[in-house]
Amino acid sequence: MMGQPGDITMDPDVVSITSRCANWKLDPPAINDCDNIKSIKELLGKEVCNKPLRVTFRSKTLSGGKRPNWMRATASLGNKENNKSTTPVRAVWTCSNADADTSMTFEEVNSSSGRNVKKEIGTNVLEDNYEDCLKRLYGKYVELEVLLPRNIKKGGILGGPPASLVYRVPINKGQVNPFGMVAKSRATVTLYPKGRTLAAANASGRDASSAPRDLAIPLGLTNVHLPLGPGLVDPSWAKGRKVFWKGRSLGLV
Repeated sequence: MMGQPGDITMDPDVVSITSRCANWKLDPPAINDCDNIKSIKELLGKEVCNKPLRVTFRSKTLSGGKRPNWMRATASLGNKENNKSTTPVRAVWTCSNADADTSMTFEEVNSSSGRNVKKEIGTNVLEDNYEDCLKRLYGKYVELEVLLPRNIKKGGILGGPPASLVYRVPINKGQVNPFGMVAKSRATVTLYPKGRTLAAANASGRDASSAPRDLAIPLGLTNVHLPLGPGLVDPSWAKGRKVFWKGRSLGLV
């Protein structure tokens, strides 16, 4: 859907996320294994490094038409909901796929023929990492971009796009509850210190491999917490029934 004409708000996965599990919580990115940790922490700031990110996905698309199929999200940094200590941040999101993601394709020169050959990340389970293979397997994932405060010291270019963090989470419908939505792995976190260009963010299909590459710094993985929502069993009906007693012996009903 990303980068293609059409109403993304009618996509079944978008409807499921915005109507059933719109509130997500993401832990701070783990940057201990990155190179230049000190510089990255200065780019991100203390709040991004220490506070969880709370996101509410909305189905309202961005106005202006510069980013088709991208939608708005309400996001804040903080430990508790509805707390004065939370810091609001700007965020946008979309349902992307591996073919529309410029980070999942690249070109390399064939040593024998000398021609550029298109390579796809996530197709070789023996060489590629687990999260990239899941993106190829399930075919769709949430791409959340959080815009960092515009600051020249943080790598942003005056008049250009602000620095941003991009979270990518493979999703799929629940196996027990078909109306549920499940995150199939941890989120991959990527820092774009000079922001993302519109050409790279809107690339899709065959154009993804030839789209301009923005400076990207992989930060690793982080945990994603989705609300459980209402249970499948009515609590008033289950009250007092032995099958729902806690502490019973295993194997006895």
